[in-house]
Amino acid sequence: MWLRLAGALLVTLATIGALEYFGVSRVLGGRSPDEVGDAARGRTGELFWLMIFFVVMATSMLAAARRWAGHLRRAVAISPPQRRRRTS
Repeated sequence: MWLRLAGALLVTLATIGALEYFGVSRVLGGRSPDEVGDAARGRTGELFWLMIFFVVMATSMLAAARRWAGHLRRAVAISPPQRRRRTS
């Protein structure tokens, strides 16, 4: 899981770096770097990061619940009685 997360982070950072290097971010954004910094610190930026936090937390809780549900099912399951072999 951590390896996949690190891989996704590296791909994201490499993509952002490539876009910045080639100047595509200025074409797509339409704002100067100073204006973007001011807008990111506004109320919408805070709400954006709060929503990202909630999405990540919800997916991790869902994954943990699914994992523990499997453990709980195996722990509670009643195993069928085993037959004894006749040794005669």
